[in-house]
Amino acid sequence: MKFSTTIKKLQDAVSRVILAVPSKSLDSRFDNVHLQLQDGSLTLFASDGELSITAKCDVVSDDRGTVGIKARTLQDFLRSMYDTGVSFEIERQQGGEHGTVHIATDKGKYRMPCMFGERPESHERNFDMSIGLQPSELQDVIHKTLFACSVDGMRPAMMGVLFEFEANTMTAVATDGHRLVRCRKTTTNEIADKQKIVVPARALSIIQRLLQNEEVSMSVDAERRNIRFQSENVELESALIVEPYPNYEAVIPVENDKQLLTDRVQIHDSVKRVGKFSSIGDIKIVINGTTLKIMAENSSEGESAQEELTCAFTGEEITIGFNSRFVEAALAHIETDEVFIELSSPTTAVIFKPKKEENQNELIILVMPVRINN
Repeated sequence: MKFSTTIKKLQDAVSRVILAVPSKSLDSRFDNVHLQLQDGSLTLFASDGELSITAKCDVVSDDRGTVGIKARTLQDFLRSMYDTGVSFEIERQQGGEHGTVHIATDKGKYRMPCMFGERPESHERNFDMSIGLQPSELQDVIHKTLFACSVDGMRPAMMGVLFEFEANTMTAVATDGHRLVRCRKTTTNEIADKQKIVVPARALSIIQRLLQNEEVSMSVDAERRNIRFQSENVELESALIVEPYPNYEAVIPVENDKQLLTDRVQIHDSVKRVGKFSSIGDIKIVINGTTLKIMAENSSEGESAQEELTCAFTGEEITIGFNSRFVEAALAHIETDEVFIELSSPTTAVIFKPKKEENQNELIILVMPVRINN
């Protein structure tokens, strides 16, 4: 089995599929990048058992065959090389599953071990539901929801993003119990019956890195247990989270009677600065009329901070506490110059929205307040 290509082409393909390789594995098959050579094309495949990535690389060859090479070893070699032509010749040991990869470039010769016949099984699935999105829409949804996913393994459903499909609307939701994001987009196709799936945060994080500027199709299998993201040269397939997602609609307040409008960048920067003066990262916000005060204190170190901003506020004066990091993150994921903030009481969830003339409810970010000492 022989083929030739360039270091850059092969490195690009390996760097994509290696995102599926687990850092630690008890199964040696998951440590390998599996190369399949057929009809002048090299297909690379890697998996951790739950998530797999397939990528293609153009090569020159008339051979056919499949082999597994240690993913980290191959990646380290390719990273250490400059871009040049490279040829691979795979030699199988007589009567065994082991072999040797002979690599040649213009400067030297190298070899590494390989394995035959150990690729993880890939199952044929019927992907019967396809979701049509504009190229940048999926990236936007991931960017605006992923940060709010839980990392608590005791609540597996919240370690992913809930996607709801109904008619031509897609709703994505993420929460960790302290904050919640709901993002809605219009799809290019209609789903007759309402469908719900929970996509693992890890899969979305890899998609975010992997397919930044590529058009991506999104498909779900008939059993609603697997999802596939596909571009021209890369395919990612992942198992879905089958745990039921919490009833997020029940925690979104609908009667917040206090409305605040202020400059998003100014309040974001103030929260970031003032939050550094708190011993536990909490801040106190006082809103009255056209004035918004942000305060924090670290009494044990004799530190404190207070900043004032102008705002437009409707409602009675309110004093409320927040985890500054959660407010920071909410404001960082809103893209408009001004932000709407809807409040009710010091113990009721607060809603952050972008100020838009249209699609006002396309994105909402909910942050739970914290108890503060007066």
